[in-house]
Amino acid sequence: MRANLLAKLSLTTVLSGLALCMAAQADQLDDVKARGKLIVGIKNDYVPFGFLTKEDELKGFEIDLAKYVAGKIVGSETEIELVPVVASNRIELLNAGRIDLILATLGVNKERAKVIDFTEEYYNMAGIVLLAPKESTIAKWEDVRGQKLCGMQGNLYNRTLTGTYGAQTVLLTGTADMFKAFQNGRCSAVAFDGPILQQKLSDPEWGAKYKIALDTFDYIPIAGGVRKNEPRFLEEVNKAILSAESAGLLVKAEETYDMGSSEYVTKRAADAKAAGH
Repeated sequence: MRANLLAKLSLTTVLSGLALCMAAQADQLDDVKARGKLIVGIKNDYVPFGFLTKEDELKGFEIDLAKYVAGKIVGSETEIELVPVVASNRIELLNAGRIDLILATLGVNKERAKVIDFTEEYYNMAGIVLLAPKESTIAKWEDVRGQKLCGMQGNLYNRTLTGTYGAQTVLLTGTADMFKAFQNGRCSAVAFDGPILQQKLSDPEWGAKYKIALDTFDYIPIAGGVRKNEPRFLEEVNKAILSAESAGLLVKAEETYDMGSSEYVTKRAADAKAAGH
C-alpha cells in the first residue's frame, strides 16, 4: 500500500514538474511584456533589409517591421533591442534565448521548421542571382560548373550551387567581406540574394563594371522565426505583422528603400486590410 502510494505521489510530482516546465516554456509573451522590451535579431549589413547609415542608424525594410512589432507587443517602437545576426548564427542565438524573434531575411524551409516556428510570411525573395563582370559570357546556371562563386555562409542555395551546378563556393560571414573578396579576385562572380545584388548595382561604380548575369532559379518566402512551443508569443507576432501589412507599412518600406513595388507585398497588404487586421 505504502509503495503504491509513493509511486502515485512520484508520478504526480513528475507530471506536475512537466506541466510547470511546459507552462514556463509557453510564457515567452509574459516574459517579454514584463521585461518591457522586445529583442530582435536583424541584419545590419544587408541593404535594403537592414543596414547602418553613415550616421550609424539602423534602417531597412525589416528594421521598420521590427519596430512596428515591438510597438504592438510592448507598447512602444523604441522599446526594442536590435541584435545583428548573420545567416549562420541567427537560429542558434534564437534557441539560446539571446533574442526573442528573428527578422533577418529568414527563408522558409522544412529543415528550419524542425527547430523553429515561422511567423506569417511577409516577403517573397528572388532566391539567388549571379552578379558578374559585364564581359562575362555566363549564359545559364550550368555554366558555373568549376567556377569559384562568392557567397554567404548559411545561404539555402549553397548546396544547390555545388551539388546541382558543380560550382566551388567561397563563403563569407558578411556582405562587406563577400563583396571585398569578389573585388579582390577570390571568385569570378557573386551568387547571392537578388534584392541585395540589384541594390548593389545602383551604385554607379558597380553598375559600370558589373551586371546580373543570371536570374534566379527559385523564389523563397521570407518570414520571421520564433522558438518552438511559444504559441501565445507567435500569435501576437503574427497579429502585429498582419497589422503592419494592413497599415501599408511594408508597401511604404519598399518605396522608401528603393526596392521597387512587388506584387507579393502589395497583394498581402490588400488581403490583410480586407480581412480587418
